[in-house]
Amino acid sequence: MNELERINNGSGNEAVAKKNKNLNSVEVYDQFGAMAYGIILQIIPQPHLAQEVLVNVFSSPQLQSCNSYPFSFAVCVIKLARAKAVEAKRKLNALVPVDEDFSASLDSTSPQAIFDLAFRQGFTPDEVAGKLNITKSEVLRSFHEFFKSYRNL
Repeated sequence: MNELERINNGSGNEAVAKKNKNLNSVEVYDQFGAMAYGIILQIIPQPHLAQEVLVNVFSSPQLQSCNSYPFSFAVCVIKLARAKAVEAKRKLNALVPVDEDFSASLDSTSPQAIFDLAFRQGFTPDEVAGKLNITKSEVLRSFHEFFKSYRNL
């Protein structure tokens, strides 16, 4: 049973957090590296760049703050991996601008596309609303619909 399943089954965050507090860097990487790499690859689909970001995540002093994170260690690693990947993608896009033609997508206002802009591209709900010419409340409603569609699977 993985950590997220333990949390969902009500085993409690205390046992999970307590177990993870004494892990050294190698053990943290062994336990959470694959998960972090998968998240990074969704944001930066180039494996060599994603691996650089992964190394940055697990060598980051911010990883130590996960010991005092109010939720599970895994949630902290997920947030850190996403933040580092979005930061790297923004730096990369500043060097090599990408053509952002959102109208090329067949349904650029689908919940999937809107979530993609926010999660994988790192845009805020306000920025997504501006890019798609919709309201912020429509963006937030799309997030809700996106998550609801996964609950029904």
